[in-house]
Amino acid sequence: MFMDVLKFEFKKLLSRKEFNIVLMVKFILICVAFIYAVLTLYKFPSSEIPSAYQLWICQDGVNFVNYLGDIYALFLITLPVCIAYADTYLEDRKEKVFELIITRCKKEIYILCKAICVFLSGFIIVFFPLLLHQILCIIALPLYSISEATNGLPVYRSYFLSTQLYFFNIHVKNPYLHNILYMFLDGLFGGIVAIFSYSLSFLKKINRYVVIILPTVLFLTENFVAAVLHKANFSLGYYLSVTTNVVGMNYNIFSFSLIVLIMISVVIILTNVCRDDIE
Repeated sequence: MFMDVLKFEFKKLLSRKEFNIVLMVKFILICVAFIYAVLTLYKFPSSEIPSAYQLWICQDGVNFVNYLGDIYALFLITLPVCIAYADTYLEDRKEKVFELIITRCKKEIYILCKAICVFLSGFIIVFFPLLLHQILCIIALPLYSISEATNGLPVYRSYFLSTQLYFFNIHVKNPYLHNILYMFLDGLFGGIVAIFSYSLSFLKKINRYVVIILPTVLFLTENFVAAVLHKANFSLGYYLSVTTNVVGMNYNIFSFSLIVLIMISVVIILTNVCRDDIE
């Protein structure tokens, strides 16, 4: 029964108009960002052309157009993952599909399967566009350019990165694995934000636009407050990029924030499901 419901929800996800539109728009924006970044390198001396991993959109600080990564992290992660599939429970309730489904399976199975698909929708919306951007960079640029040797000041750069760059050991072994790790971290973040948005749809008399927009508003507010208080290491946006610009970064902060977000989501869902059962 569980697998049947999960397959049903996953098929529903893949056929949903909003999911496909958001994914296509993300792919288009990624391609536009890549073309713009490549055009900035036009007529650059070959000794100054960056490596493919350095031009990846989330390589903040070494990217020639690193503000694109900032824009991407702030505005093109949280909102798209909430639009894609997070409001699906609210939609099922509105169209009376919910009542029909729970006559054929347990409510708990339905809610869990939908939560899994919501998480996957958020992960897919974030991970695959980032992967596409890295692939485009690999096609257009050398894997390792001579600019790293001619302009990199290797001794200083090695010390600087080892003290400022998170997951430095992975970066040393293979910077492309380092980028892929961040793709997974960003995908995980997108999936959990989608789950939080999904949990909001269980609140009584909640508006669809609130379900979709509120997580992004909270995310931007958190980043703004951290900036005002000069606590950049508490700004979640910085943890979504490969950055050397923030002192005191600790991924325990990022992990703790995601755990809290999951706990809040679970509490909201359980509280409202139990209330509905009582009523």
